[in-house]
Amino acid sequence: MRKSIVVAVSLLFVVASAFAQQGSPSNTVSVFVSDLSISHSSQSGTDLDASYGVAFNHMFNQHLSGELSVTSQQIRRNFSNFSVPGPATFGSYTDTLYPIDANISYHFLTGSRWKPYVGAGLRYLDNSVLYTGGPLGDRRISSRTVDPEVSGGVTFQFRPNLGLRFDAKQIVGNSNSALGDTAFSGSVGLSFRF
Repeated sequence: MRKSIVVAVSLLFVVASAFAQQGSPSNTVSVFVSDLSISHSSQSGTDLDASYGVAFNHMFNQHLSGELSVTSQQIRRNFSNFSVPGPATFGSYTDTLYPIDANISYHFLTGSRWKPYVGAGLRYLDNSVLYTGGPLGDRRISSRTVDPEVSGGVTFQFRPNLGLRFDAKQIVGNSNSALGDTAFSGSVGLSFRF
C-alpha cells in the first residue's frame, strides 16, 4: 500500500512537471453549484436546495476541448403505501443522483478575459429505487440512461489560472430517465487552469 502511494505521488510530480513546461495551460478543474433554488413557507421556513459537482476539462487545441463532469443532485421522491387492513399512507423522501456528463466544446477566441463556448455530448445516469414491504417482497427498480445534450457558457478569466464559469446544459429530445433527472441544468463555478 505504501509503495503504491509513493509511485502515485512520483507520477503526479512527473506529470505536473510535464504540464509546467507547456506554453499555455491545457487542463482545467472546476467546482460548481447548479440548480440553486430557494423556497419559503410559513410552516417549514426557508429552504435552500442546490446540486454541486466537479469537472475536468482538457484543451486539445485553441478551439476544441473535452470535459468530464459529475454532479451530486438531490431529488424528492413521492411514495404511496397501501396496506390491508388500514388506510393508505403517502410520503416523500430525498434521494441523491450522480449524473455524469461527457462533452466536446468549441471555444471562441475573443481576445478578452471572457471565454465563451458551445458544446455537445452525452449524459449518463444510473438511477435506482428500492421498494420495500410489498406483496412480492423488496424490489429494486433500476434505470440506466444515456441522453444527448447540448451545452454552452462563458468563463470570466480574472487571473491567468483562475476563472469564474457560467454554464448551462440541456438534454436534447425527451429524456429517457423516468426516475427524476432534470432536463435543464444551469451552474456557476470556480475553475483552475494548470
